[in-house]
Amino acid sequence: MKMEEYLDVMEEQIRCKQARMGVREELKGHMEDQMDAYLLQGMTPEEAEAAAVMDMGDPVETGNDLDRIHRPKMPWKSIGIIIGFSLVAFILQYVLRISEPSQEGMLSEWIPGGDLRYLIINMIGWGIMVGICYLDYTRIGKYADWLMVLGVIGMMMSGHVANQVNGHHYFIWFFGISISLDMLSFLFVPLYGAILYRYRGQGYRAIAWGILWMLPSVCLVMSRGRMLLAFTIGITYMVILTAAICKSWFVISKKITLGILWAANLILPLLWGIYIMSQGASYQKNRLQVLLNPYGTEAGYQVVMLKKLLAGSRMVGTKPGFLQDAHGVVETGNYVLSMICAYYGVLIAVILAAGIVMLFCRFFQKSLRQKNQMGMIMGIGVSAVFLVELLLYIPGNMGWVLGDAYCPFLGYGGSGIMVTYILLGILLSVYRYENVASEMKMEKRIRIQVIKS
Repeated sequence: MKMEEYLDVMEEQIRCKQARMGVREELKGHMEDQMDAYLLQGMTPEEAEAAAVMDMGDPVETGNDLDRIHRPKMPWKSIGIIIGFSLVAFILQYVLRISEPSQEGMLSEWIPGGDLRYLIINMIGWGIMVGICYLDYTRIGKYADWLMVLGVIGMMMSGHVANQVNGHHYFIWFFGISISLDMLSFLFVPLYGAILYRYRGQGYRAIAWGILWMLPSVCLVMSRGRMLLAFTIGITYMVILTAAICKSWFVISKKITLGILWAANLILPLLWGIYIMSQGASYQKNRLQVLLNPYGTEAGYQVVMLKKLLAGSRMVGTKPGFLQDAHGVVETGNYVLSMICAYYGVLIAVILAAGIVMLFCRFFQKSLRQKNQMGMIMGIGVSAVFLVELLLYIPGNMGWVLGDAYCPFLGYGGSGIMVTYILLGILLSVYRYENVASEMKMEKRIRIQVIKS
């Protein structure tokens, strides 16, 4: 049997169409290596091919074995853990929400995630997450550049009709539903990872393109007055680019490149701060002053109120005077963890926060181990955006810093819930197709360049 005939029979046994080409190429590579070994032993090309084919065994049995390996596998365990976290978080917020005995119903406004309608939104989100998980994420990656461009243009146009307060553009209305532009911005992150994947094997030109692809979405967010969000997304992009460099995607000096990139990432915000303080609008100066020294400004009352709310919190149980102190905490949905700490106790808040952080650390670690490089980088991007937000959200809820970060499963409205599940759906798709998706081939000249380096 000829090698191509053997591969044809083997390929017919594999039911997943996405896996066939990758498996065929992998097995063909093994057979060609074996043929080369036999040629070195003095066999003729025909004898070497026949011997290599014979070494592979029966093509039907080989195909069946490979079919069991290379097929999509639903990550039901991860799906169950995610749904479990969302249910626990909802129950904690629901009980906290209905604890308000006054007619004002203040906590009902500040704990949106505990509204019963948000349980329905979560259930819809679970369905969207599972639906996206069934989709092959490489199809998203294939059109990532176009999706990025169209997304930026669409959000630029939407910004003109969004409501504006002190330079901030917050929501757009679509058929009576408010959609957060801030939350939509996080959807650029996995697209950036997929775009970066296309530059594997190139040199410093790839780094330049990697930086250029950061700018449209980051500058768009900055133009809406959301400087902290722009910083968050920029840092997440840097984590993705750093991971690609550390994985030897590019023919460059790793240490020098990473040193320059991260030094610039620290210096540019400093220069931006100097520019704002000297040339920026008055409201921009006030925001920067609050971020740098919240206790020294009137706007820092939020930190003061958080400190007051958390002071005297019990290890388990509600602190004395909880309702009075809770009424002083503002910003809908931003300080749910603080409320949980004061109402349920420090232990419950720590367990919840630690559990969410550990969940996304696990996702980040699992993404790093992905064999498919596109899946790896997209998974890292999704995990990193949640972890970076958590690094801002938790200190902000403890009253250590003043921030406007987001935590998955806790508050932040329907837009936050939906974007969370869309991103998690992409992440789960990476896990579902980890033994199926094939690598995009690099150009021959690039492969040769990598081998020589």
